[in-house]
Amino acid sequence: MRKYVEKALKAVEISAVAAAFLFCLTDAGAAAEAVAESIYRCINTVIPSLFAMMIVSSLMTESGVLSLMPRCIGRFGRLVFGMEESVFPIFTFGMLAGYPVGVKMLCDEYSRGRLTRKRAELLSGLCFGAGPAFIFGCISQQLYSSRCAGLIILISTISANLILALLMSVPLRRTASAVSSPCRVSISSDMLTDCILRSGRAMGNICIMIAAFAAANAALDRMGVSAAAGELLMKLPDLRRIRGEVTVASVLDVTNISRFPCGDWLLLPCISALTSFGGVCVLFQLRALTAGKLSLKPFIIMRAAAALLSYLICRLIFPFFIGSEATEASVSRISSSSSGTVVPSVMLIIMTVMLMLEFSEKSSLQHTKSC
Repeated sequence: MRKYVEKALKAVEISAVAAAFLFCLTDAGAAAEAVAESIYRCINTVIPSLFAMMIVSSLMTESGVLSLMPRCIGRFGRLVFGMEESVFPIFTFGMLAGYPVGVKMLCDEYSRGRLTRKRAELLSGLCFGAGPAFIFGCISQQLYSSRCAGLIILISTISANLILALLMSVPLRRTASAVSSPCRVSISSDMLTDCILRSGRAMGNICIMIAAFAAANAALDRMGVSAAAGELLMKLPDLRRIRGEVTVASVLDVTNISRFPCGDWLLLPCISALTSFGGVCVLFQLRALTAGKLSLKPFIIMRAAAALLSYLICRLIFPFFIGSEATEASVSRISSSSSGTVVPSVMLIIMTVMLMLEFSEKSSLQHTKSC
């Protein structure tokens, strides 16, 4: 049975690649437009909100700073959530730093032998969340022009993670190590440079994945797959007021939430659920960042549960926040165009690439001298 499943998956992969090739060959204009729009989203939203967090998280795990957490915080994490002193900061940081950051930190801890693979996989679905820069910049500001919407989404997603962590505390206690292993703390300029380089490569993988999913989503639109799936999704009560293709695009890539109708507060629970799940594109990003070291099956199950919890929590709390603003009809359309400039992000990319090239040249020279 397993062999047949593997053959079916391979056939699906080959068919998908062939369909993508034919789409790019026959409709190059639509593919180019989708990729260009995704690159703009990366430069304008993803890189400013995520790159700094990637560097900080890499530096935290590389330097051993996580072992310096106060004992009272470590005891609280172990007592309530069944997490070690070095894991509880990853849990709290991962919920606020941006989608791939928490899982990347867990993968680094596993690579250094500080976590077992099974425990890292269990924690991966908890140490996960959208950063405030994405929630307030890409969703709250562009769709509602109100920080209140971002606050509701942030509270809903964090509360869903906390509830899920409490439910997972029992299996986490069973797999927890009795004593945390000591870790020497050291920070150097070479370590900082290495963290910047690795974070730059990780951001490159993320942006490439977003561009690829943009092209795939354009292909699905042209073939009518998104419309067919959207028709099914539009049968849900909260999704009847929007085009199904937008929902499908957001499930594939969460940054497409910015394409939702502006000012419709009744869509906030669905947006919160999508934000908590992260989208299929994020799954592929995590697969690339972890290099297959961790299985994502527990992660997918936990994020689906977190999305449901976030939806319910948002439905429960958002009437208390927005009051009379929640109306069935959308208010006057808010401009979703960003007024910010992309120059800082472009300069940041250029500087990172230059640093990578210089570092690679030095490494090759040192290798030549040693030989």
